[in-house]
Order: sequence, then C-alpha cells, then structure tokens
Amino acid sequence: MPYRPRQNRDLDRARRAAAAARAQGQPATQAALAQIGAAFDAAAVVNSFKLRVERALRLGPQHPAIRARFFARAALLAGRNLDAAIMQVERWRRDEQRAFAIASALGCGNRLSLEVLTEMRLILRLMRRKRMHAALPAIVAALGDEPNRLAAE
Repeated sequence: MPYRPRQNRDLDRARRAAAAARAQGQPATQAALAQIGAAFDAAAVVNSFKLRVERALRLGPQHPAIRARFFARAALLAGRNLDAAIMQVERWRRDEQRAFAIASALGCGNRLSLEVLTEMRLILRLMRRKRMHAALPAIVAALGDEPNRLAAE
C-alpha cells in the first residue's frame, strides 16, 4: 500500500466507513452516521494528537508558539539526560492525570497541561527511539533562549 500523508488517513477511513454502510444496503442517514462515527472515533483522536506533535516537530524549538507551549516544562528539564527527562515527564503526567481526575469530579477540570505533557512525552520518546540523546540539551537551550523569547513577545 502506498504511503498516504497522516492528514488524509482520517478522511479516507471515514469515506470507507460510509461506502461500507452503503454497500450493506443501509439508508443514506446510516451511511452518514457511519462516516461521522469514523471521523470522530478513538483512532481519529490519536491521529489528531500525532498531527499536533508532527506540527510541533516541524516548527522547531525556535518558533514562538512552541516556546509558549513547552518553555516552562522544558526549563525544568535543563541539565538532565534524555532518559531522566522522560522519567520526569512521566511523573509530571501521572500527577497531572490525578489532579485532572479530581478537578473533573469537582466540575472544573482543564486538560491543557495534561495535553502539553502528553505531547512532550511523545516527543521525548521519539527522540530516544531515534537515538537523539545529544540533541536534548540544545533543544532545551533553544526553548529557553531569553533574548529570542522576549523578541517573540
């Protein structure tokens, strides 16, 4: 099967679900519901997450949006190696999940910090998989580059 860009995969999956429903002789409303269901199912959520991470990687640590999103947590990782950074982000993420569960039970949960940590976790694990251990200090330094960060504001 030829390579298809990630952003096209959700659309293709939704169209296949609608075509399968029509092939089974279901009415148009059922085919539309199947297409909508496939467009917003768990696979679409995971794919959307991966697209956000790919976009962050494409933009790089010098981009103002990336700095704003990751600066605070990345500054706390300064001086750590990649494995220690991954372990620290895992701890932060577990703690944030617990805090989010409690806040959601009280009706005031906010997922932003949990999403940032989940994206950071995936980026660090991807760096470990690609054996980019030496790149972490440079990326943390680029995120925390004070003159450029002030100029971006």
